[in-house]
Amino acid sequence: MGKKGEELARADQAKQILEHPLYVEALATVREALIQHLLDTRVAEEVERDRLYVTIKALELVNQHIQSVLETGKLAEREQENFLTD
Repeated sequence: MGKKGEELARADQAKQILEHPLYVEALATVREALIQHLLDTRVAEEVERDRLYVTIKALELVNQHIQSVLETGKLAEREQENFLTD
């Protein structure tokens, strides 16, 4: 399997992950819990707020990476279609 084939396979896997109900539920549940915990911190708990903020951002980065894999695969698919039609 060539690079384009790998990108297409990875995109399919990324799509399955992003659309999987358990993943969607887990992402939303964890994000909401982290935000609630962040909002519940006291004024003096700056270090805890910073830690929670970084954790929320890391959660978003994981999701963005999977989304990026999907987009890369879509681009590879379009390039492959254009190659075949030219």
